[in-house]
Amino acid sequence: MTIKQALSLRNIMIILCILMTALLGQKVLGIEDKMKAVQEAERLYAAGDLIAAENQFRLAAANISILYKEKLIAARLQELSPITAIRSSLSGLTLKLEDQLTVKDFSGYMESYASLLNLKSKYMTANGPYEDYYRQLSADSGISDQMTAGFRQFREQFLAELEESRKNSTSTGNAGSTSADSFKWSLLQIPDAYYGGAAAKEELLAERFEAHDTARLKALAAAGSFQSMLDSALSMADAYGSHSYKADWLEDEVQESALLILNKDLDGGYTAAFAGHAAAYRKYAGLAGTVASKVLKLIDRSITALLRDASRLVRGGQYADAIQLYSELNPLQDTSEAVAAATLAWNAAEPVRLLPGSEVQGSYTHTVWVNDRYGAKAAVAGINTSGQLVYADMSGDGIITTLTGETVPDAAALSLLAFNEALSAFSEVPVIVAIGTRDDERNIFTAYTIRPEGISRLFSFAGSDFELMAEDGSIRVSDTDLADGQDGQTAIFRLVNGAYEFSEIYREFTYTPIDASQLELHPYEKVTLSCNIYIDAAGRTVASSGGRYLLLQGEVNGITGLAVVSGRYENSYDYAGTDLGEYYVPVFIVDTVGSLSLKLP
Repeated sequence: MTIKQALSLRNIMIILCILMTALLGQKVLGIEDKMKAVQEAERLYAAGDLIAAENQFRLAAANISILYKEKLIAARLQELSPITAIRSSLSGLTLKLEDQLTVKDFSGYMESYASLLNLKSKYMTANGPYEDYYRQLSADSGISDQMTAGFRQFREQFLAELEESRKNSTSTGNAGSTSADSFKWSLLQIPDAYYGGAAAKEELLAERFEAHDTARLKALAAAGSFQSMLDSALSMADAYGSHSYKADWLEDEVQESALLILNKDLDGGYTAAFAGHAAAYRKYAGLAGTVASKVLKLIDRSITALLRDASRLVRGGQYADAIQLYSELNPLQDTSEAVAAATLAWNAAEPVRLLPGSEVQGSYTHTVWVNDRYGAKAAVAGINTSGQLVYADMSGDGIITTLTGETVPDAAALSLLAFNEALSAFSEVPVIVAIGTRDDERNIFTAYTIRPEGISRLFSFAGSDFELMAEDGSIRVSDTDLADGQDGQTAIFRLVNGAYEFSEIYREFTYTPIDASQLELHPYEKVTLSCNIYIDAAGRTVASSGGRYLLLQGEVNGITGLAVVSGRYENSYDYAGTDLGEYYVPVFIVDTVGSLSLKLP
């Protein structure tokens, strides 16, 4: 072994000896401390200072330098375990509260507060065995002051957040979101005691909450966000309700802002805006449970007044304005029937509106209409820019029917479009006549019948005028153009398969004046004679002329007395009552009667 090795080994041994000596010394001291701790604990226990005794017994139990009176220590600690539990819980809570304040964990802080209340309820019962111990240990831990300082810190933090939110709503018009109002509910959770009592808490929070909420609602109203204001008020009310808090100022602010906005709408004549805002408020009132309010009364009064205005516009013929007003009110009240009635009245007053595309100016070159004819409330016909005949009618319940016909001949030369009453009565359907002019000063007449299945041409001819003959339904056209080079002729057109066709040239007959004694000399000829007409006992019409009696038949029309009759004798006889009795007399077929002294039977 070298000297170096010997010296090293010796050094190690010396160090080990020193360490052993230190450990032995520490062991001796630990033994002494434990023995003293047990002795002190016993003394304190005997003196009734159980809190201090429990502390010494815990120190002794933690000292493992020597096994000394372990059973005694364990028994005493078992006996004093509630004190140990109180001390341990308070100690743990103080550390936890400190950490929660550091990280601003309010929910955790509230949990710790609940734990403290639970601990307090368990051990600090009136006249309970551990009440005094709890009081002393709590005071020693300083947890009450710590809890008060923490709640004060959180309270000031949340109040500052509330104020910042209010200022933001006022200065920027940004109302924010009610979902971010967690600071309100945190403020409500802080116990009354940390506000100075329930009354002080209620007063402070009500003042701050109202200032915050009204600022938010006013900002929304000022920005024109009426629906958002109502939604925000509902959300706030629901949120307060979920926290069992009543915020009466919400409804007051909604009432104030709603009245302001609705009156502004009404004063400015913005009916559509009023209806939208009023409908939104009604929905809000239903959700909020508001049965009666100044706003609801204003809405009801205004609706009644506006409906009166619309009705007055209809009566004044301002149909478009009335329909617009009714339509704008529809979100508030079903005005579909009123709109339909106004439209019906408008269409009846201006049937041209029934024609397709009539709203475009110049879409029709000629139009004509009638009211309450042909089974329709209104009927209208027009010639569109393509020259087509278009017909429309409206029933009493507002149903509109439209028909489009052919292109009217020489539509560009038309001067008049008219419903023809005589032709309509004869055809039993509406008949429309289009009239144009020609270079030879004749007119072009084109007529159309209007039937449910469509529009059909009834006739088309040229002449100076035409006349429907009621007795046989034929049409006489004066100065007609038959392409034969002759002027001044009157043509007869007859109805064939639903349309008029040329039949013949009209030959006008003259009546030859004769005496009644000459009657048999002119059989089947058109003759005229003077007579005195009377009714015999059998109700027959008899004429006395020149000592002769004639039985009159045909178009007598109930005329009696002196008259001139025109007609013909057709070699026919029949009985008639005369001054001398019943006689067999000639029968005269009357075409016309001209009374010289009219006397109706």
